[in-house]
Amino acid sequence: MRPTDLQSKVIAFLRFPLVVLALFMHCNFSILGGEWDSLSFASGFIHVVSQRIAPMVCPIFFFISGYLFFKTGFFTADLYVKKLTRRFLSLFVPFLLWNLLYLVLVIIIGLFSSRVPILGIPIEEMSFINGLKAMWNMALIPGGNALAAPVAVPFWFVRDLMVTVILSPLIYWLVTLFIRISGKKPLVRYLLFTAIVFGIGFLPALPGLNPESWLFFGFGAYFAIKKKEFIVAMLPYAVPMLITLAVLILLEHWIPCEFIYHLEQVVAVIFCISFTTTMVRSGKWYVSDMTLSNASFFLFACQYMFLGPIVMLLGSGVLMPHNNFVAIVIYIVPVILTTILGLILYWLMRTRLPFITYLFMGGRR
Repeated sequence: MRPTDLQSKVIAFLRFPLVVLALFMHCNFSILGGEWDSLSFASGFIHVVSQRIAPMVCPIFFFISGYLFFKTGFFTADLYVKKLTRRFLSLFVPFLLWNLLYLVLVIIIGLFSSRVPILGIPIEEMSFINGLKAMWNMALIPGGNALAAPVAVPFWFVRDLMVTVILSPLIYWLVTLFIRISGKKPLVRYLLFTAIVFGIGFLPALPGLNPESWLFFGFGAYFAIKKKEFIVAMLPYAVPMLITLAVLILLEHWIPCEFIYHLEQVVAVIFCISFTTTMVRSGKWYVSDMTLSNASFFLFACQYMFLGPIVMLLGSGVLMPHNNFVAIVIYIVPVILTTILGLILYWLMRTRLPFITYLFMGGRR
């Protein structure tokens, strides 16, 4: 199989399991306290999956986005305008529609409960200005949710990606400059640069200007600009990166540190891609049809409609775990249910309302 064909299969395969993994990141019951804290094995398991493994999803998607954006290998003003036009449909339109949908839903719920869920403000404070703020960054609303995300929470990724795409000429110039001045092994130096800058974390994570977005977007852009298949470069590092990742997770457990946590994500990107490439190339993993891959964005977008109520219910103390096994079951089942319900909703929307689904999917089919 040609490297370009294998790389396309790897990207197609990764989409769905990475989105499911993101559900675990948003289903972190170990932060609820109470009986969860007393179950050391379950809370430790949830902590590793939700806060150490699952966060690698966003860097990988930023990486793939950067590669696909610059996959032609060159960049001109005309090409920039064309790409912005396409991203308007694929990013901005679903960002706007999904946030409007979530905003309407939380306002309706707020009318009956007197408090707007997700936003965390009384319904009396739900003004037009606060609605606009909620569409971009809820933390801007006084006394509301301090989470620096839009009301459609997962779409913080799309928001930051949109800003990164707008700044893509600067990223292209910086990456090409880095390639020219970094000598014979620019990949090694770029990787070290990403690990150090992201690991130290001295750059502020401003909404829309998140270092995580432009660093990994630029990492993917590096391979596209160099016209190199990233799977070829990363393939030999599956085992070394797995060992390094395990060591970092253990080290971070004993010495909690943002630097180690960020390094984990850098290492996890390389391990995930290299291991997936190995499995896809061997034929053990393959994409039999594109249904799950195509449904990935829809599942990503609608996840909080199902996960949100479940997490709120568990947070209220209605259902508490009595042992480690029950706790892990409670942790896993909502993700399975959300995935199933999301796929059913996607199928119904696609078959009954194809044009609306087309818009909500940003032109993805």
